[in-house]
Amino acid sequence: MSTDTFVSLGTFVVTVAFSSGGECYASESYRIDAVNWYRAEQAAIAFSENSTYYRDAIPGLSRAAVAHATDV
Repeated sequence: MSTDTFVSLGTFVVTVAFSSGGECYASESYRIDAVNWYRAEQAAIAFSENSTYYRDAIPGLSRAAVAHATDV
């Protein structure tokens, strides 16, 4: 007999900062449903690859994500 496991998802607002050479030039926010803040940040980083601010031609491109839980 197997039992089903249910993991509830939380809603997070994740801000991704885009930087070049250590200087932030843009940021975007994403609303993510995830099991924890770490997964929310990882999803937002993945989504940010489709952003207009993400270009391989930008020297020293880096991204950082910060998640905030919501009450929604």
